[in-house]
Amino acid sequence: LSMLIKVNRLEGRALWDSGSTSMLMFPAFASIAKAITFQLVQPITLQLGTIESRSKINHRTNCFLEMSGCKSQEYFDVVNLDQYDLLIGTPFMHKHRVILDFGQKCIIING
Repeated sequence: LSMLIKVNRLEGRALWDSGSTSMLMFPAFASIAKAITFQLVQPITLQLGTIESRSKINHRTNCFLEMSGCKSQEYFDVVNLDQYDLLIGTPFMHKHRVILDFGQKCIIING
């Protein structure tokens, strides 16, 4: 499921990924949203879902999010994404009691 989320007042397309423990942001979107990024002292390996498919996380940002009545300050790892500006993982979903309703094709926040 996906939805539009405001990051620093700029709308971005977000994929909700119940199989991810990360919050990710596309570098170009971070730049346009004027997100202040900082370089990690130690790069972090990003393990993807296929064998030997991995990347490195070198930058992180902290941004203000707005969506469906929810406002929150969140950290994102800045990495190349395909088709989406943001990826929302399970830590955010647990924190904000998110329900992904695939039958109704909707996302319920603070459910």
